[in-house]
Amino acid sequence: MKFLFILLFLCFSLTIISCSSEDAATTSTDNTTTTSDNSSSTTALEGTWVSSCYSGWDNHYLIQTITVTGSALVRKWYEHSDLNCITDYAIWTDTHSSFYIGDEATLDNGSTGRKFTMKLDSLEVYMQTATAATDYNNYVFCGDSDYALNTTKDYTGKTCGSDVKWAANTDLYGMYVLDGSSLLSSYSTSDNVSSVGSRVYTKQ
Repeated sequence: MKFLFILLFLCFSLTIISCSSEDAATTSTDNTTTTSDNSSSTTALEGTWVSSCYSGWDNHYLIQTITVTGSALVRKWYEHSDLNCITDYAIWTDTHSSFYIGDEATLDNGSTGRKFTMKLDSLEVYMQTATAATDYNNYVFCGDSDYALNTTKDYTGKTCGSDVKWAANTDLYGMYVLDGSSLLSSYSTSDNVSSVGSRVYTKQ
C-alpha cells in the first residue's frame, strides 16, 4: 500500500513538471513571436524598384533603380547619352548595408511615411563606353585620370570638385512612402528627414 502511494505521488509530480515545461515552451514561443512582430522587416520593399527615364547631368539622361535584398540596399543610376535612355554611357552604384525599417512618422505634408536607416558601403562608377572614360579622365573626376572602358572606379570619401563624397560606414537616415507599387524616398546624414522626393519608383 505504501509502495502504491509513493508510485502515485511520483506520477503526479511528473505530470506537474511536464505541464510546467509545456507552459515555459509556450511562453518562450510567444515571446519570440512578439519580438519578431516588433522587429524590422524589409519584406514590403524586397525586390527592385525602377524610375522612368529623366533628364540628369551634363545633358545626359538617367534611369534609377533601388534594389532591396534583406538588409542590403543598392541604388544605381544608369547614365545614357540620349533622351530615350537607350545609349549606355556609365553606371553609378551606391551600396548600403544594415538597412533597417523603423517606425511610421508624419511627413511635412501631413502624409504618413516610414523611417529607415542604413550604412554606406561604397560609391562606384562603371565606364560602359570609351567616350565615358575619356570624358571623366578629362574632368579628372575625383582627382583621378585613369578611368577605363569596362572598369569600375571607387570614389567613396573622395573630394570631387566642390563635393566631398560620403565615407564608408557613414550612417544614413531616410523616409519612404509606399503606395501600392509606387515608392518615394529620400535620405541624408541628418536624422530629422521629414520629406520624400518626387521621383516615383515602380516595382519591377
